[in-house]
Amino acid sequence: MTYKGLGFDAEILLFLYRNGRVVRRAFKEGGFSYEGAKNALERFEEVGITKYEAVGDYRDTVYWSLTEKGMKAAEMLAAVDDFIRNG
Repeated sequence: MTYKGLGFDAEILLFLYRNGRVVRRAFKEGGFSYEGAKNALERFEEVGITKYEAVGDYRDTVYWSLTEKGMKAAEMLAAVDDFIRNG
């Protein structure tokens, strides 16, 4: 069996960890379904792991990023992911 990652939610956190502050369309470009990413990001926001910023005249551009708590969680996930992949 091939290791496919830590699961959808963890992959969303790792994506933010590796890419920093990203516009929401970046998730789709990164291979995630927009609806799935949005749901995960909103769940994470409820527990203080992610945050968003809406900008523009009509607040039509939304950026997502990790909070300090989210960075700590993502660092741990990245270490686990690296350990599984590379031993």
